[in-house]
Amino acid sequence: MQVFRFGVPFLFLASAPLGFLLGGGWAWLTPVMTPVVLTGFGWALGLEAGEASEAGWLRRRALPWLYIAAQIGVIFWAALVISSPSVSPLAAVGLTVSVGTTVGIFGIVAAHEMVHSPIRGERGLGMMLFACLGYMHFRIAHIHGHHVRGATLEDPASARRGESVYRFVLRSVGGQVREAWAFEAKRLSRRGRPVLGPGNRLLLYLVVELAILAGVALLGWRALTFWIGEAVVAILLLELFNYIAHYGLTRRRDARGVYERMDARHSWNSARRMNNWALFNMGRHSDHHRRPSQAYQRLRALPDAPQLPAGYAEAILLSLVPPLWRRVMDPRLESWTGEPARRAD
Repeated sequence: MQVFRFGVPFLFLASAPLGFLLGGGWAWLTPVMTPVVLTGFGWALGLEAGEASEAGWLRRRALPWLYIAAQIGVIFWAALVISSPSVSPLAAVGLTVSVGTTVGIFGIVAAHEMVHSPIRGERGLGMMLFACLGYMHFRIAHIHGHHVRGATLEDPASARRGESVYRFVLRSVGGQVREAWAFEAKRLSRRGRPVLGPGNRLLLYLVVELAILAGVALLGWRALTFWIGEAVVAILLLELFNYIAHYGLTRRRDARGVYERMDARHSWNSARRMNNWALFNMGRHSDHHRRPSQAYQRLRALPDAPQLPAGYAEAILLSLVPPLWRRVMDPRLESWTGEPARRAD
């Protein structure tokens, strides 16, 4: 029965079409209920011990497979529904934000799990979801950039001490594109292949993403607007998570300028049950960085990892008000690192 705890994301996903079918303002059900439910149940269910699970591997592994399939289905269903002129602007915008919310919080976490997989089919499944967002370069930037340079000033996806979330999002989005391109150019150069050629995965990704947009455009401008809108919401939520995941935690350099190995001390974690049930154990973020290809159900809560003061939902909402975020997090950061909290340069 424990396998069903990781089925929580399906309940949130179902709220998007349910709210739309109820009509009117109910189309906004998902973005309203998601932070309330995650926060409320997060406090009600409390903390978990953090032991990994080895039982029911296939059943647990099937959950992100099924979620991604269902999420993509909801995206295409919503695009088709919104293409109808009979849908009111209130309902159309509400459904766009609702679907973007489910993709950005639950869908991307499931896709993230897949793109780390050593199994080619699972990586392809994760990339299918990122293709719907026009964010396929994320896999290259994340695996070959973030997992190498995470918690350093060289990583665009790691928030610096004192940096506001708004400044970070702009830096992270653009920085990851540049990082993915630089890695791909270096990879092709080592193989003696041209950067602007068929071997460049980023160019292939761009073709796929443009082809999807062209297909959606056939449904009309309403569907295309929805598609772009839900992608923007999802990407913003992804980057909000990136912001809080490593905020202010920095790896030290030795005399040669080489960074210390990334360990449990360099990622913010959350031990709240609801948090991890809904996010495929993403609250055990330190262990994920320690073992990136490890299946989500096998991640452990490491005792020497820094903890957020609350769950991810509360942390993300708090980050939207930079003065409050710094008031809460900077003393915690200073206590953890032993270094005074300063504003980012």
